[in-house]
Amino acid sequence: MVRRASWIQSPGYDLGFFILAPVLTLPIILLELWGWGRVALAGGILALAHYCSTFAFFAWDENRIHYRTHWLPFFAGPMVICLAYLLLIATEAFRTISFLLFFWNAYHVSRQSCGLLSIYRHRAGVADPRQKDVANGAIVSTSLWLALWNIETHPSVLPLLTAVSPRLPGLLRLALGVVAAVTLARLARALWRRAGGGGLRAPELAFVATSLLLFTPYLWLPTSGGATYAMLLPHYVQYLGLLWLVHRRKFRSPEGSPAQRALQLLSAHTVTLVGVLATVSVTFVAVRLLLVHAGHPSTFEAFYLLLAFVHFYLDALFWAFRDPHVRRMLAPYLMQGAVARG
Repeated sequence: MVRRASWIQSPGYDLGFFILAPVLTLPIILLELWGWGRVALAGGILALAHYCSTFAFFAWDENRIHYRTHWLPFFAGPMVICLAYLLLIATEAFRTISFLLFFWNAYHVSRQSCGLLSIYRHRAGVADPRQKDVANGAIVSTSLWLALWNIETHPSVLPLLTAVSPRLPGLLRLALGVVAAVTLARLARALWRRAGGGGLRAPELAFVATSLLLFTPYLWLPTSGGATYAMLLPHYVQYLGLLWLVHRRKFRSPEGSPAQRALQLLSAHTVTLVGVLATVSVTFVAVRLLLVHAGHPSTFEAFYLLLAFVHFYLDALFWAFRDPHVRRMLAPYLMQGAVARG
């Protein structure tokens, strides 16, 4: 029997938002493959809601002193990214932008899987850093290997790789395949040993499988771009589910600054939260349609990609558990209900 403490929230919530997210978002992909292009709006809403939700951390009152003390990474860092991005746009280095986006995106998504798996592992009572290293190595290497599976179909990344050597894409795929095989074997051995000692819980094992299978759309979809879209949909769901859960647990009453009270209102009223996120996303989509109609489609695409880069960067700060402030800020709400270790 699986102890309730092994789940982050509950079996239903964890299965819906985390473990089975790739299965639950699969109909969107299938409907698009069958020609129902309008369902792409659902994917766009998820994407923009996920990107915009990153900035909710700035509304936490307890973060203000931390941000002001560490203004260089939290404010100067995004400015540097914006300036570098504008420089690449000005020099028409579009392939470089796509190259950076592709690999940073793959690493970012795989690291989110590592983070969620760490929550399950700690809730199972395992804090051995070697277990984390083994699992993270397997997830990141396998994800990058799968992301390169059909890289020949990527119109921007492939030319940059083949400019170094026509054999580079194949060599990279082979090298990452070897690394993935080794790290997967190490992970399998570690999990087997823990299972024998009773330290492996079903939710953790299930999420290991989810993390390793998240990038499999690159195996069965014909283009790299389509596979990336399919892989990102469950990533969006997992992120939104985790962030909503943290906010709902943390902000139980309307206290603090107006920004924090607004965050509490959203987290406490699901219908209002969904409405606000949908409104923001639909507004972005409407702006895109207007720009396309006006003959400036690249303007929205440029802003959208910049938002993605800033999101990648800020998320690496907001969820950096090596930072004591982040641990104090998030750990109590992620570990709520877990059985204390003796």
